Amino acid sequence: MSGKSRRESQIISEGHSRAAALPILTDQLTQVQQYGAISSIPISDQDSLIQRRRASSMLSARARKLHLASSSVKNGQYQPIDTTISTEIEMMLKSSIPLIVTLLLQYSLTVSAVFFVGNLGSNELAAVSLSNLLANISSFGLIEGIASSLSTLCPQAYGRKEYKMVGLHSLRCFIMLMILFIPIYLFWTVGAYPLLSSVITEVEACKLAAKYLNILIWSVPGFITFEVLKQYLQAQGIFHASTVVLIICAPFNFILTYLLVWNKYIGIGFIGAPTAVAITNTIMALMLLFYSCFINGYQCWCGFSMEIFKNWSRALNLAGPGILMIEAEWLAFEIISFASSRFGTESLAAQSIVSTVCVTIYQIPFAVSIAGSTRIAWFIGSASKNAAIISTKAAIYLSVAFGTVNCIGLTLSASKIAYVFSKDLDVIKLAAKVLIIGAIYQIPDCMACVLGGILRGQGRQYIGGWLNLISYYVLSLPVAYVFGFTLNFKLFGLWIGMIVALVFVSSCELYFVITSNWDIIIKDSLVEDLDAEMIDSNNDNAIHDDTLSLRPSRSIGSLIDHNLLSPTISSPVIDPVDSSLHI
Repeated sequence: MSGKSRRESQIISEGHSRAAALPILTDQLTQVQQYGAISSIPISDQDSLIQRRRASSMLSARARKLHLASSSVKNGQYQPIDTTISTEIEMMLKSSIPLIVTLLLQYSLTVSAVFFVGNLGSNELAAVSLSNLLANISSFGLIEGIASSLSTLCPQAYGRKEYKMVGLHSLRCFIMLMILFIPIYLFWTVGAYPLLSSVITEVEACKLAAKYLNILIWSVPGFITFEVLKQYLQAQGIFHASTVVLIICAPFNFILTYLLVWNKYIGIGFIGAPTAVAITNTIMALMLLFYSCFINGYQCWCGFSMEIFKNWSRALNLAGPGILMIEAEWLAFEIISFASSRFGTESLAAQSIVSTVCVTIYQIPFAVSIAGSTRIAWFIGSASKNAAIISTKAAIYLSVAFGTVNCIGLTLSASKIAYVFSKDLDVIKLAAKVLIIGAIYQIPDCMACVLGGILRGQGRQYIGGWLNLISYYVLSLPVAYVFGFTLNFKLFGLWIGMIVALVFVSSCELYFVITSNWDIIIKDSLVEDLDAEMIDSNNDNAIHDDTLSLRPSRSIGSLIDHNLLSPTISSPVIDPVDSSLHI
């Protein structure tokens, strides 16, 4: 037997022997919990909770695989998770690779629609651009902002080994978003054309855009389901499931869009593009739901109970700043794009190239931010302060590294990239020059993205939300106007404004992350879990009753970690390697 195997066996054996004695150890308070009393919750309850979580992690195959298991016992107490910078960088990179593929493939769904519809005519291209602009601001941005609350709630619950709370948070968010779908539906089907026609002079483009949105609305339920399930699985360390779904669905969407737009037998022209998106989003949601129910991820399913409709306050408190954070940035970007049209067709075309390239590259740091925020939230949930700090440092190092690589790569290949998008020499020259500004933009952009992810993992989205609001609307747009119009730098001036915003955001976010009070952050996470236990102890129909599950839980983690009020093991025989726990 290898040294690693002997060590794992020793940890598991130690976990068995310690688990039964844990109530005695915690009652004796052999170690004063460093996080202090939380309002009416005594230190003994905090310590008992943390010790139960760390005990269960030592017996969980999944926790060990994700490097989330308590590594030792000292003076009768389970110690916090131990990690290193190199381990965290390795784990984040492993998680980021499938996420990058996922995000790029998901972005390709929009690109396919623009590509095929754009060849129908200028009115059609303008209509799909207007539709996507309105859809992003009035729907998809709101949905992603609300769903971003799960970036905090689900990984922290998973880190606390409160597995079924992961499902509860996800189900609450799903219901919240489906309620939001009602006003979105009414706005897209009734209010879209009056709004567009009041600001856009091209009547035909407005009519086509409204027609496009009337079909695209049916893609929203699938989008909601997919986004919630994606967050639900990512919180469990399952990053590849959405990638596999998109590897299948992205080519399917490309072919389906072509057939519905251009095929002479089944093609329906312009409305074929939104029809393809609606069908693809629905299939993606069903595939990810099937995976969650029958392959992996079902271990965190909470079942149905009235608890789903209670305690929405924290989710709403996180959703508001999440919406502000996303909408502030997206809307500012759209304003910059609209302003570029004032400088002529060449500037608008060059802006389209630069923004497309930057949005595509952005998927890399965004993937790192998701992986980083998930791991940091796990460590916060397990009350492993030092591990959370180390993971934070690793995420920051990666943001600087990727920002530098992106900057150098974009600088060296600016002309070649511009040539891929256009054959107009004037557009290529202008786009290549502006891409140099876009290259400088990469370093603060990567840092702002990853630091925003760290704040989400901490549950402090409100900081990023307010910083985005200030940076884009107090700094970026005024600076862009001065440089672009007053000083006549034109498109270069607009991008200087964007750089100013991101330097401000990344600097401020770095300050708030460095000065984080980790004890307070961990306390806030403990409060949620202790409150949940108090509710469950007085609720005969608590969500932790396995009879309410969609299907019986087969995981060893379920047998140990779901037992909140007692650290004893539910199963007489524990196999340290559970074949159902493939990540």
